[in-house]
Amino acid sequence: MEIDNLEDKKKFFVTLNERQKRHYAAIEAKRLGHGGIVAVSEAFGIHRETVSNAITEIENSEDLVSDRIRKEGGGRKKNDQ
Repeated sequence: MEIDNLEDKKKFFVTLNERQKRHYAAIEAKRLGHGGIVAVSEAFGIHRETVSNAITEIENSEDLVSDRIRKEGGGRKKNDQ
């Protein structure tokens, strides 16, 4: 499976924040159809599960207008030492 204009899309992809990257990858994977998740994952260097979860986020319209990039509690935990 081939992604059209992949080099241009990669240049655009690196300018996005985490959340935008997830959603862009999800949209691209859905556009490709069967096998799209794996193709996008390999092309953009992100985990298949991240793309799959982003598709679910978009389909369920989970917090798409939030100012947050990650969900509350997401990311690396603080070290209390």
